[in-house]
Amino acid sequence: MKTADIPIRDAAVAQIRSATATRDVGAARERTRPTTVAALAGLVLVAITVAIAVAGFGVSLVRLATGSMTPTYPTDSVLVVRSVRAADVGVGDIVTVSRDGLVPITHRVVAVTPVGASGGAELVLRGDANTADDPEPYQVARVGLVLGGIPFGGSVLVALQSPVGLGVATVVVCGLLLWAWWPRREPGAHVRESS
Repeated sequence: MKTADIPIRDAAVAQIRSATATRDVGAARERTRPTTVAALAGLVLVAITVAIAVAGFGVSLVRLATGSMTPTYPTDSVLVVRSVRAADVGVGDIVTVSRDGLVPITHRVVAVTPVGASGGAELVLRGDANTADDPEPYQVARVGLVLGGIPFGGSVLVALQSPVGLGVATVVVCGLLLWAWWPRREPGAHVRESS
């Protein structure tokens, strides 16, 4: 092999490596795009599911303002609540009871006494942090049965419901979408090849 052939061979090898690297980057981009689309579709599906559950199945969100359910649900927790007949709850369930002219109360059921044939009941409640039952039993037809909750999620919920919070959430979501769909520069594309 002549020494004059070496630069030509090196240039050919560099060209092959460059083409291979470009092909690999393109293939990687093609593999990540469906993943990004699937992730975004998943987020949309979760949002739609939550909206349908809230609108169609009597599910709502309740924010705890006091610490009466600590340690199970501390102050400022967000609870997922489903409307059920009062006679269908049992001892140990956590329920939200609406009171005329007063703030609803969320406590654990200590005793249930069915009242009438309409599914109503008299409930004795107590907060987990309280040492005594509530002063009087609640006679109700329907209650909100707590399905679960997010500790300390109330501040996030309140923030997202404010105009500033909604604006920040919109900017964050738009930024994530732009980042996911922005065209990527191939590595080495900005470097000029020497001739």
